[in-house]
Amino acid sequence: SDSVLVHVEDRVALITVNDPDRRNAVTAEMSVALRTAVDAAEANENVHALIVTGAGKAFCAGADLTALGAATEDGLRGIYDGFLAVANCSLPTIAAVNGAAVGAGLNLALAADVRIAGPAALFDPRFQKLGIHPGGGATWMLQRAVGPQVARASLLFGMRFDAEAS
Repeated sequence: SDSVLVHVEDRVALITVNDPDRRNAVTAEMSVALRTAVDAAEANENVHALIVTGAGKAFCAGADLTALGAATEDGLRGIYDGFLAVANCSLPTIAAVNGAAVGAGLNLALAADVRIAGPAALFDPRFQKLGIHPGGGATWMLQRAVGPQVARASLLFGMRFDAEAS
């Protein structure tokens, strides 16, 4: 799929979510492609680590709101499946956050074992501003990364983090 690009070099799979015109917003199709890419990297004996990043200026703008609004429980699980593949990957995983990681995009970054924040990185939960629950494991993954008090403040009050703060 063109929505997710894979390049393997020097035993590292570079997986790029690739819809820069839409700031790499996660669709069901992209989530399936992300799961497929992660599974293929795990199955490849020549791959020893995985990096996920975003094409263009954004890391990932979160779930496509049209798809999210129309999603049933199974649809939500489908949208979450891509970043859960990263979270459950048996390889070491790195999120190379090159721009905004918003909502489900934040979840994608948090799903990796390590996050490397470029100068334009911005971590923004955005859930409360949209009036939706921070789903997909956001509450658990965020408190694991920054501690419970900072996670609560971020999720309840919309606190964002930039590359310097992370």
